[in-house]
Amino acid sequence: MGMQGQEEFKALRWAVNTTNWDPKDKEWDFLLGLLPESERTPVMRFKFMDDKKRAIVSRLLQRRCVEENIGILWEDIDIKRTKGRKPFLATKTNCTYAPNFNFNVSHEGDYVVLASEPMLVCGVDVAAPGQLRRGKMQTIAEIKQTFQSSFTQMEWHTIFEAGAEESDKLECFRCHWSLKEAFVKARGDGIAFELNRCEFEFDTPWPAQTARVSVDGVQLEHWLFSIQRLGGDHWVSVARGPPSDVIDANGEFKATFKKANMSASEITEQLNSPWPTFEMVGIGNLLSPSHVAEYDAIVASGGAPLGFDT
Repeated sequence: MGMQGQEEFKALRWAVNTTNWDPKDKEWDFLLGLLPESERTPVMRFKFMDDKKRAIVSRLLQRRCVEENIGILWEDIDIKRTKGRKPFLATKTNCTYAPNFNFNVSHEGDYVVLASEPMLVCGVDVAAPGQLRRGKMQTIAEIKQTFQSSFTQMEWHTIFEAGAEESDKLECFRCHWSLKEAFVKARGDGIAFELNRCEFEFDTPWPAQTARVSVDGVQLEHWLFSIQRLGGDHWVSVARGPPSDVIDANGEFKATFKKANMSASEITEQLNSPWPTFEMVGIGNLLSPSHVAEYDAIVASGGAPLGFDT
């Protein structure tokens, strides 16, 4: 993870497994101190340490992504959120090789993930097994009863035909859920969008690697989705779509686009560009190179365990 040159862009796909990360007091204080006050406060609002860990890793991922992709100094990075809670880089740039630079993050279960794109808008979502989210495993019948209205009849058919085993159906459900979440997170309207309006169809029989979406029965030709298994039992989906489809009530995010109106051929070219696979990275990889030596020394010196509830 070296700093990229100013005339190249690598679409990032990063994943951090926070499950076994056990930060000690000095390590935690150091990492928290790398964030501005506006980002530290939301991290510390969480009651449980697992949630705090996911929150700080999400924010470190975003800042390192900006530094890596755009070359802005860590201390100059200003990240804001849209009304729909989509994070974006608010710092003004003269970047021409990534005119619509944007990123998205997600965390659930064992992982925090990030995706970035240079021109198309992106959304990412990771879906974990039920027992990691709610403490117990639900059957697919129980899940259907809870989420009946969020999926179309065709989607439920696909889920129940995914395989003979209950686990096959549960995995297909998680995949569909991550696709829907990635779509609305890319658009930027989040929970305001009714999930049963969008219907996903795999490009190949399940298990698939790509999917397409229809909204209100009409297929969106300029949207494409990548699907990847993560860690054996999590599924992560990444959405790519045209910047013109972004929902941004305050207009601040859309104002960062230097090429908001892309031609059909430009969109198709970007949709068909290679889909990176997710790269597993560690906590030390999320820091600016200028912070690494001090961080390594702190970790090496150890320290008392954090006094948070777990």
